Amino acid sequence: MVKRDFIRNIILVIIAILAIFLLHRFVFSTFKVHDDAANTYLSSGDIVLVNKNKEPQYKDFVVYEEKGIYYISRVIGTPGEQVTVMDDILYVNNLHQEEPYIERIKAKFQSTNDSQVAFTSDLSVSSLTDGKYETIPKGKYLVLNDNRQNTNDSRQFGLISKKQIRGVISFKLYPFSEFGFVKTE
Repeated sequence: MVKRDFIRNIILVIIAILAIFLLHRFVFSTFKVHDDAANTYLSSGDIVLVNKNKEPQYKDFVVYEEKGIYYISRVIGTPGEQVTVMDDILYVNNLHQEEPYIERIKAKFQSTNDSQVAFTSDLSVSSLTDGKYETIPKGKYLVLNDNRQNTNDSRQFGLISKKQIRGVISFKLYPFSEFGFVKTE
């Protein structure tokens, strides 16, 4: 009786370890937020869960790789969309989009700088692709940082390909006081 229970427990532990390994390998991974990737919702040192199988949507945070370095940015444009930022106003498919998630950072920037200086530099899909595209092509995304003064995003790297994206940030694991789903607004 004891021997049978012991063998059953060993088999259950092996199955659990295998399940965790497979989930980590094919569905989820973790990422530690570094200073350059921090924003209003994610602080430096946070550990987040990245969903590898979720299709990035407008306003999602994604982890992507550029020249061997991983960055976190917010998806602003998805395939088939026309995106323009002009005079600090975001337009997606020629419709004005509210960005409440940057208001606090923008207000702080404007209080310490000349009001004539734009928080977000003007851009468009055409300007990012040197006139090659007017809309975001299939398999590409336009990403921007919430702190628009940090240009380690599509303004520097161009449109991000789906192959560069490690996944969509969906859950915060650490600090434990903020354990739960990541808010994007």
